[in-house]
Amino acid sequence: MQNIIFGLITGSILATATVGFSMIRQTEGFINIAHGQFLTLGAFLGFFFVSTAGLNVFLGGLIAAALVGVAGVVVSRIVFRPIADSGPLAQLFTSIGLAFLLFGLIRVAFGASVKFFPTSFGTRFDIGSVNVTVGEILIVAVAGVSVAALALFLTKTRLGTWIRATASNPSLAEVRGVPVERVSVAVWFVASAFAGLAGVMIGLISNVNSEMGFQQILIILAAAVLGGLGSIYGVLAAGLLLGLAMDLSALIIPTAYRSVVAFGVLILVLLVRPQGLFSTATRKEAG
Repeated sequence: MQNIIFGLITGSILATATVGFSMIRQTEGFINIAHGQFLTLGAFLGFFFVSTAGLNVFLGGLIAAALVGVAGVVVSRIVFRPIADSGPLAQLFTSIGLAFLLFGLIRVAFGASVKFFPTSFGTRFDIGSVNVTVGEILIVAVAGVSVAALALFLTKTRLGTWIRATASNPSLAEVRGVPVERVSVAVWFVASAFAGLAGVMIGLISNVNSEMGFQQILIILAAAVLGGLGSIYGVLAAGLLLGLAMDLSALIIPTAYRSVVAFGVLILVLLVRPQGLFSTATRKEAG
């Protein structure tokens, strides 16, 4: 039971980070490797606001996520918008270069040392046979609320409808009068903010370090492919499933091989269903 709880926590973080990654992929049309560095930036900003500025963890995390969202919009306008017509391959390699640039800037701004959130967030207590921390409970709760808010935003607001239309068919959406530029700004803000929020979550139960982005981006990519790059809700489900698979595997193999398990699951699934578990590609083609 303890490992299932750990898997749920890992899956909540992974789903939160991956949904933003998937939104960029669907609306902008390329894989953004720099997404992992936005996660790192969120972790460091969250640590600063909570540990240095003394803010409440909810307020500090919210401000950190919002600032990362703004940073994502600024980067998209400066770096990716000028090369939008160069194709997804050029944008992919640009995002790789940007990831290394942001990595260096983060190390200069925050240092290379490992940092820890206040120990009060690591206080442990028992719920039945399960041992959890305050931070772990916060992660599951915040992830659930954030995903629910995103779902309402995408389905109940005009901007959310525009985002879904652009993700489904960008060319048709533009022809039908959807303000693609406004959609792009909204997507970059939401996607980057979710990455920043995931970084704060990781910091609450682990530590904050400059390597976080590179450590997480491949697992985020695995979750996105596993869920099907055409399905945001599928990506959420895949993140939870992958988190459970990684932590349940600790019952059999050392935890150092968690990433190996993630990619093993990905390979097995893709051998059976290459489009991913929850891809909408087949349904679209049939339509």
